[in-house]
Amino acid sequence: MTDPDDVLAFVPVPLTRLRARGWSADQQHAFIAMLARCGVVAHAARSVGMSARSAYHLRGRPGADSFAAAWDWALEMGLDAARDAAMEQIAAARAQPLVRRGRIVGTRHGEDHRLIFAAMRAFSAEVRGRRAAMPHRLRMDARALRETFDAPWPWDPDVPRPPETIEPGDDMKNPIEREKCEVKRRPAIRAF
Repeated sequence: MTDPDDVLAFVPVPLTRLRARGWSADQQHAFIAMLARCGVVAHAARSVGMSARSAYHLRGRPGADSFAAAWDWALEMGLDAARDAAMEQIAAARAQPLVRRGRIVGTRHGEDHRLIFAAMRAFSAEVRGRRAAMPHRLRMDARALRETFDAPWPWDPDVPRPPETIEPGDDMKNPIEREKCEVKRRPAIRAF
């Protein structure tokens, strides 16, 4: 894996106006750092006094590409950290108090079976490839692929296509040619 400091270094999302209770650059950096520790967006957002919804809105703003990339890497690191913490807790036997009628009458020493099952599900997801299909992992792979080829996406509407990739009928200036290429839609028939 790459160096955590490199992947979590990002340019904060530019904001049109600063608000007293809005996302400052320091809050954005603290959010990414907490996300790298816990792996849960809602917890990381609450740790900086914001909501998960506002974090997702911030991620979707124009100019948030660097922030989104750091978010994905932080989420990956947070999932790894959570799995490692669960494994440490499984390995250490815990003392659980036994409570009867509101009083502690003793302790039980042993493993927490819920943690064992959660860790087994996490390892199962990694072995079966479910973790590789998670949305943040797919975005990370897409970014890596884009950087590898160092070219714009072919389906990106904002990037004009080079002239050599335009097919002869793409301009559709001829109305007869346009009519041939248009897809005729049949009206939807619904049964009630």
